[in-house]
Amino acid sequence: MSQLEPIHYGLIAAVIIAIIFIILFFVALKQKKKSLNKIQETHKQQNESLKSEHQEKLDHERVENKKVLTKEKENHQQEISQKEREIDSLKLFSKNEGEYITDRHLLELRDQLVNERRIRPEDMHIMANIFLPKDPLGKIRQVDHLVLTRTGIYVIDSNLVSGHIYHGITEQQFGDFPVLGQVFETLDLNKNKEQTLLLEREADKKTAAFHSYTDNVKHVEATTEELQRQLELNYTPTPILYFHPNEVSEATISNYSQDPNIKVLVGEKQLQHFFNKFVFHGRFQYSVEDLERIMEEIEKFNP
Repeated sequence: MSQLEPIHYGLIAAVIIAIIFIILFFVALKQKKKSLNKIQETHKQQNESLKSEHQEKLDHERVENKKVLTKEKENHQQEISQKEREIDSLKLFSKNEGEYITDRHLLELRDQLVNERRIRPEDMHIMANIFLPKDPLGKIRQVDHLVLTRTGIYVIDSNLVSGHIYHGITEQQFGDFPVLGQVFETLDLNKNKEQTLLLEREADKKTAAFHSYTDNVKHVEATTEELQRQLELNYTPTPILYFHPNEVSEATISNYSQDPNIKVLVGEKQLQHFFNKFVFHGRFQYSVEDLERIMEEIEKFNP
């Protein structure tokens, strides 16, 4: 056997050292991987913990927000109920019975049109017992009802009556109704201009009397012109003189008027027919935004 030379011992030592370094490298790599896995596990646990805490916080906030919203809803409902009671009180003290009945009929009509999906709620607004400035001196003009629709604006003067209405009467009708000539003289009415008269039965049901409603016609017509001027409307509102029969008697009408501008309606059926015809079938004059703007302007006069 030949003797190993020093160079051979050096190679053997180098190989052994290399093997040791390789072993140490793999040991170190395993340790590093184990440490990395431990760090990842720690991060995972921390993330899950944070996620759990965040979810608990969200659930808590959701519950608290729900409580707040529920409380706000209850408060809002209480405010609505209070306002409704105030409105009912105002109806009793600031409106006469005719205005109250007309208000109810108009609201029922709007609800019917909405329920039948012929209009949307925002397409028709009813404002009752409102006031408009009449002149710079502080005088005001009272409006029984203002109906805002996309097909037009309607100013309504409401009256609760029992009897017969003669609308648009002039001397041309005296031949058919001679007694009206005497009524014109008694009430000092201009026989050459259209007049509106009511032959109303008195409470004793044994007598009747003539009452002139011509000033009501002039008032509601002037209101439409004033409303158009103040709100800068592109279209003149339609004036309506509405007579509602009281509970114990019917109201009827003879209409001889040649004036197409003002509408004179008697009874709920005529009122419903008019708005069914014009609100549903009329040509649009205003957008929903226009109606909102008009309402806001009117509410400035009625804080």
